[in-house]
Amino acid sequence: MDKTKILAITAFVAILSACGSDNGSLPELVKSYPNSISPFDTLVVKFKSELIDLDKLDTINNIILNQGKRWIKGKAKGKELRFIGTNTTPGGLNYFEEGANDSIEFKKIKNADNYEIKDRLVFYFSTLRLLDSEPNDSKSYANEIDLEKAKKEDGITFAGVLDHKIGATESGQSIFDMDDYYMLKLKAADTVSITVTNREDLSLIAKGPSGTTDTTFQAVKGKSNVFKYIVGLKYLLEDPTLSASVSVPFYINVTDNATTSPPNPYTIRIKVMEYKK
Repeated sequence: MDKTKILAITAFVAILSACGSDNGSLPELVKSYPNSISPFDTLVVKFKSELIDLDKLDTINNIILNQGKRWIKGKAKGKELRFIGTNTTPGGLNYFEEGANDSIEFKKIKNADNYEIKDRLVFYFSTLRLLDSEPNDSKSYANEIDLEKAKKEDGITFAGVLDHKIGATESGQSIFDMDDYYMLKLKAADTVSITVTNREDLSLIAKGPSGTTDTTFQAVKGKSNVFKYIVGLKYLLEDPTLSASVSVPFYINVTDNATTSPPNPYTIRIKVMEYKK
């Protein structure tokens, strides 16, 4: 065999060998910036390939966290890493800082192809505001919803929690968080679109200015429940001094009766469409 053929075969084998050793790619994030999450959510960071040796990682050299976050260290391999907030509600529910823009940095993590993150990967996320501010268990202490934000195209979205049993008095009487009240000022024929997602079943009760029940909506756990409420003229009968053209306070009462269950976090999106003649 002449020298030219030997060189050609050698080069061809080298090319095949190189292709065979490069059967994979660097670890990559599926998404580096998700939509805003509830502070009560478990944050799931997804990778495109399976990661290995996760049990050997630490939060100093590999997973860089700011304050207020904790890595849930699970199995030794997988495509997902999970995080929760380190703040806790009186009922014991973990949560991230509310209304924050934050990030998590990943370094020197290998995937199943034996490739390691080059330099670093950064996962960015933001959290919803917590409008639920205790005590708000009656209309007298209702948290007010920003009407101007609620009238925008995307409405206003916020988080809250029914914390259930949250402690006891000095005499031993149990203290519960079973009701959250929110208030916004509406006029006759205004339409309110309510979208709620919750961990356990709950009820949303629309109440007029006097606090009497107008409409009750049932929200099923784990679903994005959508309801519409149109302000009628019933409130004029409750208070004859009011006018249909005047904005008056209406209330949304979020409630459940699961006194022995774990906390029930929820998110609510409020969109108000004003009636125009």
